Amino acid sequence: MFEMAAKDSCVGLPTKESRKTKELIINHVKRYSMQAASAPTPLRLCGVVGYEGRCNDIVYCRPTMENVSSTVVFFGGDVQDFIENMQTHRDSKNYVEWNLEDTAKIIQAKFPSAHVLVVRPASVEYKTFSCFKNFVPCNNCGTPEHTPMHFALRHLQKLLESVAQMTTQSNGNFLDQQKLILVGFSKGCVVLNQCLYEFHYLSTLTPDERASSEIVTRISDMYWLDGGHAGGKNTWITSINVHIHVTPYQIQDGRRPWIRKEEKLFGDVLSKLGANVQRQVHFEDIIPSLNTHFELIKVFCAGQEIENR
Repeated sequence: MFEMAAKDSCVGLPTKESRKTKELIINHVKRYSMQAASAPTPLRLCGVVGYEGRCNDIVYCRPTMENVSSTVVFFGGDVQDFIENMQTHRDSKNYVEWNLEDTAKIIQAKFPSAHVLVVRPASVEYKTFSCFKNFVPCNNCGTPEHTPMHFALRHLQKLLESVAQMTTQSNGNFLDQQKLILVGFSKGCVVLNQCLYEFHYLSTLTPDERASSEIVTRISDMYWLDGGHAGGKNTWITSINVHIHVTPYQIQDGRRPWIRKEEKLFGDVLSKLGANVQRQVHFEDIIPSLNTHFELIKVFCAGQEIENR
Protein backbone atom coordinates (compact mmCIF):
# COMPACT_ATOMS: atom_id res chain seq x y z
CA MET A 1 0.00 0.00 0.00
CA PHE A 2 1.79 3.11 1.20
CA GLU A 3 5.35 3.51 -0.04
CA MET A 4 8.32 4.84 1.90
CA ALA A 5 9.53 7.96 0.10
CA ALA A 6 13.16 8.60 0.93
CA LYS A 7 14.26 5.06 1.75
CA ASP A 8 12.99 2.44 -0.62
CA SER A 9 15.19 -0.30 0.82
CA CYS A 10 14.13 -1.60 4.20
CA VAL A 11 14.37 -4.47 6.65
CA GLY A 12 12.97 -7.75 5.34
CA LEU A 13 12.82 -8.95 1.75
CA PRO A 14 14.36 -6.77 -0.98
CA THR A 15 12.05 -4.57 -3.01
CA LYS A 16 12.47 -6.84 -6.04
CA GLU A 17 12.07 -10.47 -5.04
CA SER A 18 14.84 -12.75 -6.26
CA ARG A 19 13.98 -15.93 -8.16
CA LYS A 20 15.02 -18.05 -5.18
CA THR A 21 12.84 -15.98 -2.86
CA LYS A 22 9.90 -16.23 -5.26
CA GLU A 23 10.27 -20.01 -5.31
CA LEU A 24 10.31 -20.04 -1.51
CA ILE A 25 7.18 -17.90 -1.43
CA ILE A 26 5.37 -20.18 -3.88
CA ASN A 27 6.23 -23.25 -1.80
CA HIS A 28 5.19 -21.55 1.42
CA VAL A 29 1.93 -20.32 -0.14
CA LYS A 30 1.09 -23.89 -1.13
CA ARG A 31 1.89 -25.14 2.36
CA TYR A 32 -0.11 -22.39 4.06
CA SER A 33 -3.05 -23.16 1.78
CA MET A 34 -2.93 -26.81 2.82
CA GLN A 35 -2.64 -25.89 6.48
CA ALA A 36 -5.57 -23.52 6.18
CA ALA A 37 -7.68 -26.19 4.49
CA SER A 38 -7.12 -28.56 7.41
CA ALA A 39 -7.53 -25.93 10.15
CA PRO A 40 -10.39 -26.15 12.65
CA THR A 41 -13.68 -24.63 11.53
CA PRO A 42 -13.81 -20.93 12.46
CA LEU A 43 -16.52 -19.77 14.83
CA ARG A 44 -18.97 -17.22 13.43
CA LEU A 45 -20.07 -14.70 16.06
CA CYS A 46 -22.94 -12.47 14.95
CA GLY A 47 -23.85 -9.10 16.42
CA VAL A 48 -20.86 -8.78 18.73
CA VAL A 49 -21.39 -5.68 20.85
CA GLY A 50 -18.72 -2.99 20.90
CA TYR A 51 -18.62 0.66 21.87
CA GLU A 52 -21.95 2.30 22.76
CA GLY A 53 -24.12 -0.20 20.94
CA ARG A 54 -22.06 -0.53 17.78
CA CYS A 55 -22.05 -4.15 16.58
CA ASN A 56 -19.97 -6.22 14.17
CA ASP A 57 -20.07 -9.83 13.08
CA ILE A 58 -16.76 -11.57 13.78
CA VAL A 59 -15.14 -14.78 12.60
CA TYR A 60 -12.99 -16.22 15.36
CA CYS A 61 -10.24 -18.88 15.23
CA ARG A 62 -8.72 -20.31 18.38
CA PRO A 63 -4.93 -20.68 18.67
CA THR A 64 -3.68 -24.07 17.48
CA MET A 65 -0.63 -23.90 19.73
CA GLU A 66 -0.52 -23.87 23.52
CA ASN A 67 1.82 -20.93 24.02
CA VAL A 68 -0.53 -18.11 23.09
CA SER A 69 1.42 -14.98 22.18
CA SER A 70 -0.97 -12.49 20.63
CA THR A 71 -4.34 -11.57 19.15
CA VAL A 72 -4.52 -10.83 15.43
CA VAL A 73 -7.38 -8.69 14.12
CA PHE A 74 -7.98 -8.67 10.36
CA PHE A 75 -10.08 -6.19 8.38
CA GLY A 76 -10.84 -7.35 4.83
CA GLY A 77 -11.65 -5.62 1.59
CA ASP A 78 -14.52 -5.07 -0.79
CA VAL A 79 -16.32 -8.21 -1.96
CA GLN A 80 -15.15 -10.28 1.05
CA ASP A 81 -18.15 -11.49 3.04
CA PHE A 82 -19.76 -14.63 4.39
CA ILE A 83 -19.66 -17.36 1.78
CA GLU A 84 -23.43 -17.52 1.24
CA ASN A 85 -23.56 -13.82 0.43
CA MET A 86 -20.71 -14.04 -2.05
CA GLN A 87 -22.18 -17.07 -3.80
CA THR A 88 -25.39 -15.21 -4.64
CA HIS A 89 -23.70 -12.20 -6.23
CA ARG A 90 -22.94 -12.21 -9.95
CA ASP A 91 -19.37 -10.96 -9.60
CA SER A 92 -18.43 -11.81 -6.02
CA LYS A 93 -18.98 -15.52 -6.57
CA ASN A 94 -15.85 -15.51 -8.74
CA TYR A 95 -13.81 -14.72 -5.63
CA VAL A 96 -15.66 -16.91 -3.16
CA GLU A 97 -12.43 -18.57 -1.97
CA TRP A 98 -11.69 -15.27 -0.21
CA ASN A 99 -14.79 -15.45 1.99
CA LEU A 100 -14.29 -14.39 5.61
CA GLU A 101 -14.15 -17.87 7.14
CA ASP A 102 -11.56 -19.20 4.70
CA THR A 103 -9.54 -16.01 5.02
CA ALA A 104 -9.56 -16.48 8.80
CA LYS A 105 -8.08 -19.95 8.34
CA ILE A 106 -5.34 -18.57 6.09
CA ILE A 107 -4.46 -15.91 8.66
CA GLN A 108 -4.48 -18.46 11.45
CA ALA A 109 -2.05 -20.69 9.53
CA LYS A 110 0.37 -17.75 9.65
CA PHE A 111 -0.24 -17.01 13.34
CA PRO A 112 -0.87 -20.45 14.94
CA SER A 113 -0.12 -19.19 18.45
CA ALA A 114 -2.58 -16.30 18.21
CA HIS A 115 -6.27 -15.71 18.61
CA VAL A 116 -7.49 -14.61 15.16
CA LEU A 117 -10.47 -12.32 14.65
CA VAL A 118 -11.75 -11.34 11.22
CA VAL A 119 -14.07 -8.36 11.56
CA ARG A 120 -16.95 -8.17 9.10
CA PRO A 121 -17.83 -4.60 8.05
CA ALA A 122 -20.92 -3.02 9.60
CA SER A 123 -22.46 -3.32 6.13
CA VAL A 124 -21.54 -4.59 2.68
CA GLU A 125 -23.43 -2.31 0.31
CA TYR A 126 -24.73 -3.91 -2.91
CA LYS A 127 -22.98 -7.06 -1.64
CA THR A 128 -19.75 -5.42 -2.80
CA PHE A 129 -18.61 -2.32 -0.90
CA SER A 130 -17.28 -2.89 2.62
CA CYS A 131 -18.34 -0.09 4.97
CA PHE A 132 -16.47 -0.04 8.29
CA LYS A 133 -18.62 2.80 9.63
CA ASN A 134 -18.32 1.50 13.19
CA PHE A 135 -14.62 2.35 13.00
CA VAL A 136 -14.53 5.35 10.65
CA PRO A 137 -17.24 7.58 9.15
CA CYS A 138 -17.80 6.61 5.52
CA ASN A 139 -20.28 6.88 2.65
CA ASN A 140 -22.26 3.99 1.18
CA CYS A 141 -19.27 2.97 -0.94
CA GLY A 142 -17.08 2.71 2.15
CA THR A 143 -14.97 5.74 1.26
CA PRO A 144 -13.68 7.05 4.61
CA GLU A 145 -14.03 10.51 6.09
CA HIS A 146 -11.33 10.37 8.73
CA THR A 147 -11.78 12.32 11.93
CA PRO A 148 -9.48 12.91 14.93
CA MET A 149 -11.72 10.74 17.12
CA HIS A 150 -14.40 8.22 16.16
CA PHE A 151 -13.64 5.86 19.09
CA ALA A 152 -12.41 3.16 16.71
CA LEU A 153 -9.86 1.98 19.27
CA ARG A 154 -12.46 1.97 22.05
CA HIS A 155 -14.82 -0.01 19.79
CA LEU A 156 -12.09 -2.52 19.04
CA GLN A 157 -11.33 -2.96 22.73
CA LYS A 158 -15.01 -3.57 23.50
CA LEU A 159 -15.27 -6.10 20.67
CA LEU A 160 -12.27 -7.97 22.04
CA GLU A 161 -13.82 -8.03 25.52
CA SER A 162 -17.13 -9.30 24.12
CA VAL A 163 -15.48 -12.07 22.10
CA ALA A 164 -13.47 -13.09 25.16
CA GLN A 165 -16.72 -13.46 27.09
CA MET A 166 -18.40 -15.38 24.26
CA THR A 167 -15.58 -17.90 23.85
CA THR A 168 -13.87 -20.22 26.29
CA GLN A 169 -10.57 -18.72 27.40
CA SER A 170 -8.18 -21.00 29.26
CA ASN A 171 -4.88 -20.72 31.14
CA GLY A 172 -5.26 -16.98 31.46
CA ASN A 173 -4.81 -16.51 27.71
CA PHE A 174 -7.55 -13.92 27.42
CA LEU A 175 -7.57 -12.54 23.89
CA ASP A 176 -8.48 -9.05 25.09
CA GLN A 177 -5.28 -8.90 27.15
CA GLN A 178 -2.77 -10.14 24.59
CA LYS A 179 -0.33 -8.24 22.42
CA LEU A 180 -2.26 -6.95 19.39
CA ILE A 181 -1.43 -7.27 15.70
CA LEU A 182 -3.71 -5.35 13.33
CA VAL A 183 -3.94 -6.35 9.67
CA GLY A 184 -5.84 -4.41 7.01
CA PHE A 185 -6.35 -5.65 3.46
CA SER A 186 -7.51 -3.34 0.67
CA LYS A 187 -10.57 -1.39 1.94
CA GLY A 188 -9.91 -2.72 5.44
CA CYS A 189 -6.83 -0.50 5.64
CA VAL A 190 -9.13 2.46 6.33
CA VAL A 191 -9.60 1.10 9.85
CA LEU A 192 -5.86 1.13 10.47
CA ASN A 193 -5.66 4.65 9.06
CA GLN A 194 -8.35 5.81 11.47
CA CYS A 195 -6.32 4.32 14.29
CA LEU A 196 -3.43 6.57 13.25
CA TYR A 197 -5.65 9.63 13.58
CA GLU A 198 -6.72 8.51 17.03
CA PHE A 199 -3.15 7.76 18.11
CA HIS A 200 -2.34 11.39 17.43
CA TYR A 201 -5.44 12.68 19.19
CA LEU A 202 -4.71 10.56 22.26
CA SER A 203 -1.15 11.87 22.36
CA THR A 204 -2.54 15.36 23.01
CA LEU A 205 -4.40 14.23 26.15
CA THR A 206 -3.15 13.97 29.71
CA PRO A 207 -2.08 10.55 31.04
CA ASP A 208 -5.28 10.32 33.08
CA GLU A 209 -7.40 11.08 30.02
CA ARG A 210 -5.54 8.42 28.03
CA ALA A 211 -6.05 5.77 30.72
CA SER A 212 -9.23 4.42 29.12
CA SER A 213 -7.36 3.73 25.88
CA GLU A 214 -4.72 1.32 27.17
CA ILE A 215 -5.30 -0.81 24.06
CA VAL A 216 -2.77 1.42 22.28
CA THR A 217 0.04 0.12 24.48
CA ARG A 218 -0.74 -3.46 23.40
CA ILE A 219 -0.52 -2.84 19.64
CA SER A 220 2.87 -4.13 18.50
CA ASP A 221 2.49 -4.42 14.72
CA MET A 222 0.25 -3.02 11.99
CA TYR A 223 0.13 -4.48 8.48
CA TRP A 224 -1.21 -2.58 5.46
CA LEU A 225 -1.90 -5.04 2.61
CA ASP A 226 -2.53 -3.38 -0.75
CA GLY A 227 -4.69 -0.61 0.66
CA GLY A 228 -6.39 1.87 -1.64
CA HIS A 229 -6.82 4.72 0.82
CA ALA A 230 -4.02 6.67 2.46
CA GLY A 231 -3.72 7.65 6.08
CA GLY A 232 -3.33 11.13 7.45
CA LYS A 233 -0.29 13.19 8.33
CA ASN A 234 -1.23 13.60 11.98
CA THR A 235 0.12 10.39 13.42
CA TRP A 236 1.74 9.16 16.60
CA ILE A 237 3.11 5.70 16.04
CA THR A 238 6.79 5.56 17.00
CA SER A 239 6.45 2.44 19.19
CA ILE A 240 4.67 0.33 16.58
CA ASN A 241 6.19 -1.69 13.74
CA VAL A 242 4.60 -0.76 10.41
CA HIS A 243 4.52 -3.34 7.61
CA ILE A 244 3.44 -2.29 4.11
CA HIS A 245 2.77 -4.86 1.39
CA VAL A 246 1.69 -3.66 -2.05
CA THR A 247 1.05 -4.91 -5.57
CA PRO A 248 0.89 -3.10 -8.93
CA TYR A 249 -2.90 -3.56 -8.80
CA GLN A 250 -2.98 -0.55 -6.48
CA ILE A 251 0.22 1.43 -6.94
CA GLN A 252 0.33 1.22 -10.75
CA ASP A 253 -3.36 1.74 -11.45
CA GLY A 254 -3.52 4.42 -14.14
CA ARG A 255 -7.18 5.09 -13.30
CA ARG A 256 -6.23 5.98 -9.71
CA PRO A 257 -2.78 7.62 -9.86
CA TRP A 258 -3.32 9.29 -6.49
CA ILE A 259 -2.89 5.96 -4.71
CA ARG A 260 0.82 5.77 -5.52
CA LYS A 261 1.33 9.40 -4.48
CA GLU A 262 -0.56 8.93 -1.23
CA GLU A 263 1.31 5.72 -0.47
CA LYS A 264 4.61 7.52 -0.90
CA LEU A 265 3.50 10.34 1.40
CA PHE A 266 2.18 7.88 3.97
CA GLY A 267 5.45 5.96 4.31
CA ASP A 268 7.49 9.14 4.28
CA VAL A 269 5.49 10.67 7.14
CA LEU A 270 5.70 7.55 9.29
CA SER A 271 9.43 7.23 8.68
CA LYS A 272 10.03 10.83 9.70
CA LEU A 273 8.04 10.21 12.87
CA GLY A 274 10.43 7.42 13.77
CA ALA A 275 8.23 4.43 12.97
CA ASN A 276 9.95 1.18 12.00
CA VAL A 277 8.58 0.94 8.45
CA GLN A 278 9.06 -2.15 6.30
CA ARG A 279 7.82 -2.17 2.70
CA GLN A 280 7.48 -4.99 0.20
CA VAL A 281 6.24 -4.95 -3.41
CA HIS A 282 4.82 -8.22 -4.77
CA PHE A 283 3.87 -9.48 -8.25
CA GLU A 284 5.91 -6.80 -10.03
CA ASP A 285 6.38 -9.00 -13.11
CA ILE A 286 2.74 -10.09 -13.37
CA ILE A 287 -0.05 -8.21 -15.11
CA PRO A 288 -2.10 -6.53 -12.33
CA SER A 289 -5.50 -8.07 -11.66
CA LEU A 290 -8.01 -8.54 -8.88
CA ASN A 291 -6.71 -12.10 -8.55
CA THR A 292 -3.18 -10.98 -7.70
CA HIS A 293 -4.69 -8.41 -5.36
CA PHE A 294 -6.35 -11.18 -3.32
CA GLU A 295 -3.37 -13.54 -3.67
CA LEU A 296 -1.37 -11.03 -1.66
CA ILE A 297 -3.12 -12.38 1.45
CA LYS A 298 -1.50 -15.79 0.94
CA VAL A 299 1.87 -14.30 0.01
CA PHE A 300 1.75 -12.18 3.16
CA CYS A 301 1.08 -15.29 5.21
CA ALA A 302 4.07 -17.05 3.66
CA GLY A 303 6.45 -14.09 3.75
CA GLN A 304 7.02 -13.68 7.48
CA GLU A 305 8.61 -17.11 7.77
CA ILE A 306 10.98 -16.26 4.91
CA GLU A 307 11.88 -12.90 6.45
CA ASN A 308 12.78 -14.67 9.69
CA ARG A 309 15.24 -17.05 8.04
